[in-house]
Amino acid sequence: MKPAEPRPIPLTGFASPAFAIGALTLPLSVILPPLYAELGLSLTVVGTIFMLTRFFDGFTDPVFGILGDRINTRWGRRRPAIVASVPLILIGVYLVFFPSQPVSESRLLISMLILYVGWTMYTLAHTAWASELSEDYDGRSRVMSYLQYFGLTGMVIVLLIPVLVDMVTPNATMLQRAEPMGWMILITLPLFTAIALISVKEKPPVSVQQPAWHEAWRIFKDSAALRRLLVADLLSGFQAGVNGAVHFFFVIHVLLLPKSASLFIVVIFLAGLFCVPVFLRLSYKLSKHQALCIGALIQLLATSLLLVIPESSFVLALVVYALIGANFGASTFLMRSMMADIVEEDTVRTGAKRSALFYSILTLTPKLGAALAVGIVYPMLQWVGFDPKALNSAEVLQNVRYVVALAPMAAAIGIMWALWNYPIGRDAQLSAKPETDAH
Repeated sequence: MKPAEPRPIPLTGFASPAFAIGALTLPLSVILPPLYAELGLSLTVVGTIFMLTRFFDGFTDPVFGILGDRINTRWGRRRPAIVASVPLILIGVYLVFFPSQPVSESRLLISMLILYVGWTMYTLAHTAWASELSEDYDGRSRVMSYLQYFGLTGMVIVLLIPVLVDMVTPNATMLQRAEPMGWMILITLPLFTAIALISVKEKPPVSVQQPAWHEAWRIFKDSAALRRLLVADLLSGFQAGVNGAVHFFFVIHVLLLPKSASLFIVVIFLAGLFCVPVFLRLSYKLSKHQALCIGALIQLLATSLLLVIPESSFVLALVVYALIGANFGASTFLMRSMMADIVEEDTVRTGAKRSALFYSILTLTPKLGAALAVGIVYPMLQWVGFDPKALNSAEVLQNVRYVVALAPMAAAIGIMWALWNYPIGRDAQLSAKPETDAH
């Protein structure tokens, strides 16, 4: 008998904390660095602190993944980490979004470390729990689509806050933009977490012997599906990193639409939000990896249009960015769902229950991809002669088009190559189930 899927209302409550986590994501890269530069820290100090804390965040992902899988209490495996992480996030948000002045390097560094520890604990536990809510191939996609929907909604809402602040307060400071964002996270995270904990019951404790720490890394060698998924996820992070790193340069200097740069970011996330159900249904009709390949193809074709968009063409640029954003609604939740299939394959093969470890790896690869994007694309822009503070020649601006378009296009081709012959589909996943799951 097919396992019963979570009912829509509890699943909505369970996924709601993704709203607050999504709202926290963008300010960390868009608002907070210029905020602290405005408050008096040098650009070098700000860049170094945010880089070091990001590296620290990447290092702690697998550590918390391994530790998270070893939790096994009467109250559940994932709930304790979620509850313990909420105070850390709230303290970190308060310290970072509401800085006491004058600001200091040490306070910012410690505040960011506290925030990242709490964020990592929360997201790994919540995502691992989500992967365990369904034992069905398509059911996992449905669960992860809820997380994606709430996360994108949080991103869109938090992007609108500085727009509203600027409308109410002309010449607003970065602090005036950051504080409402901080309040939104401080209010919604504990509220939605309580709703999630009440909405869905965790499975009873299980007695499973987890592999030793050093054996956890053998999963790379044992799973071809995992290697393919991580390559695709790395390239997806690279793709997003390129788009984010060069977005304002391209829109302001090449398209000559400086007032539309922020609007286009909102359009990207809105398009992703509206396309979540589209790609969910597409994954039902085909498979998850094929749906992802279609999304990558759409993004490939849309990104190629950046090579030919005329200057000051607002409507055409709006359409192109909407098409680029469409794939944003597919990649994250489908890759999470595919990772849940890999976790089940690993459980059938080894008997271990290590969802948090697998998802810690999946959160690490896009961070590496985004870091590579900045490290590769910015030197390329300098190599072609681009100077954001000067008037660039037509030849230089055309070269900027090549950099901005060709790097994400190459990543899209790599994603399709990695996933086209992906070994775990609907039929393979069903045949891998143990007999006890089929009755």
